[in-house]
Amino acid sequence: MKVHLIESAIERFITMQLREDNTDWYFPHGLVYTFHSRWTSPNSETLYEMYDACLYSPYSKRWWQRQQHRQKEMMQLLIKAEPELATMAWKDLANEAASLEGRLGRFEYYCNELLKTHRHQHPGALETWHQQDASMLSLYLAGLFPDRYTLYPGLDVFRLFCLLVGSPEIPLIDDLVRYMKIAKVVQIYLSRHAHYADLLELRRQAYHKEICIPYQMTYEVITSSPESVISFNV
Repeated sequence: MKVHLIESAIERFITMQLREDNTDWYFPHGLVYTFHSRWTSPNSETLYEMYDACLYSPYSKRWWQRQQHRQKEMMQLLIKAEPELATMAWKDLANEAASLEGRLGRFEYYCNELLKTHRHQHPGALETWHQQDASMLSLYLAGLFPDRYTLYPGLDVFRLFCLLVGSPEIPLIDDLVRYMKIAKVVQIYLSRHAHYADLLELRRQAYHKEICIPYQMTYEVITSSPESVISFNV
C-alpha cells in the first residue's frame, strides 16, 4: 500500500464528514456498541438470549438478514443444537491469546459440527450452510473487541479499497486476517490527521443518538472510497 494514497482516502473521508451532518455512521457504530455493551462471558444457559440481545439495531437488520440468508437465525439454530459446544466456540473466538487465523478456523470448525448436529436432530432440515460469513464474523470480532477489529464491508468493497491505495495484491476471496491488518494501518494514519480530533468532537455532541467508537471509523474510510476514482476491472 502507498501511504499517500491512504492519506488521500482519509482526507476525502474527513472532509466529507466535517462538511455534512451525516448520520449514516449511526448504523455501523450502533451495531458494534450494542453488541459490545450486552456481551459477557457466555455459558450454555445464557448464550442464546445474550446473542439475541447483542444483535439488535433500531435502523436495519440488513447485517444479518440479507436476501435469502438469515445469519442471525442460523446461529440461533446452531446454539440450540448443542449449547455447550456453541459456548466453547464463542469462548475460543474471544481468546485473544490465540492467533486470529487460528480462532477463525476453529470457529468455522465448530459451526460445521453444530450444523451436523442440527441436521441430525432435524432430518428434514433444509439448512446446508451455517451462514456465518466474513461480514458476520467481523461483527462478532468488532463487538468483542471494538478497539482492535472493525466491520468487514464485503469482498467487492475490500478489493476496491486495495486498488485505490495501491496494494500489490488484490484479494480474490474474503480474507479477514488481511483485512484487519489493513484496517489497523488505516487507523494509524487516520488518528494522525490534523482534523481527526475535530471529527470525534463533532460526533460527541449531545444531539447525536449513537456513541462513536473511534476505531470503527476505519470501516467508514474503507467504504467511502469513490468507485469513480478507478476502473474496477481486476
